[in-house]
Amino acid sequence: MAGQGGDGASSALADWAPYKDRLRAWRQQPDRAVADAESAADLIDSVAIATVYPTSPEIANLFHAHMGDPFAKTEMKWDSPSGRVYTWRWTITKTGRAFYAPIVKKRATFVIWPLVPALLRLVGDLRTPDELFDFGVISADAYKIAQALDGAEAPKSTGEIRKLAGFPTGKDHSARYHKALAELESRLLVTTEFPIMEGRDEAEDGSKHHGLMFERRRADVDQAAALTIDEALDALLPAYLGAAQYIVPVTFAKNLRLDPADVLSAVQRMESAGSVTRMPIPGGKSDA
Repeated sequence: MAGQGGDGASSALADWAPYKDRLRAWRQQPDRAVADAESAADLIDSVAIATVYPTSPEIANLFHAHMGDPFAKTEMKWDSPSGRVYTWRWTITKTGRAFYAPIVKKRATFVIWPLVPALLRLVGDLRTPDELFDFGVISADAYKIAQALDGAEAPKSTGEIRKLAGFPTGKDHSARYHKALAELESRLLVTTEFPIMEGRDEAEDGSKHHGLMFERRRADVDQAAALTIDEALDALLPAYLGAAQYIVPVTFAKNLRLDPADVLSAVQRMESAGSVTRMPIPGGKSDA
């Protein structure tokens, strides 16, 4: 089901069959709750794209799946369900179960591997850091990080990157580094990885490492460059709708940082092909 519109779930949705089917597919019901990282990875496989924490009403998330409740609230504590879900990031990533990047509203998001080229085409910047710096798109600090990662055979830790890029050490100077890194992450120019580090304990094993996307995921970048926007959306939307049951195109587009017109066109192509049907959302002003 598809159409334009609305944001979030209203009480009128509670008895709507597509919404109930979505909650079940997204494991946001008590009898379907996700218990551990392995089950969370299975959920990602089934929903195609999922954030770690609640970020968008149109995207599944691991926290609500863990709680079995679409309205559960997160807590900023390690010793809590929120803290438990936080640790799943490196468990899922270091075993290669899914791609990890700040996609939905620039927040932590998992994507199944077959969709990585499509997401790189839609959300990422396929130009090289050299080009982006020459055109003034990224800052000098972001470019220094890219240069530090250029040619690296393995992803590098924060400490290694800061040293190679010439950033001052210490917590007092971390904001500048993280701001520059965020420029690269938001454009999907760098990978975020949690590699298995031989001889280190679990705490060290969970530290974030980064590499250049066009070096670490070269085949995916090349595939992305060969796609049109329409082709990328034609790959993404069917995979998403399998579990999501319905789509609210404008909200979906904004949350994934896409052009709503492109998403609406993709939905219209699906409607013309008979793979989706336009219908009203209960309690809403728009269709789904």
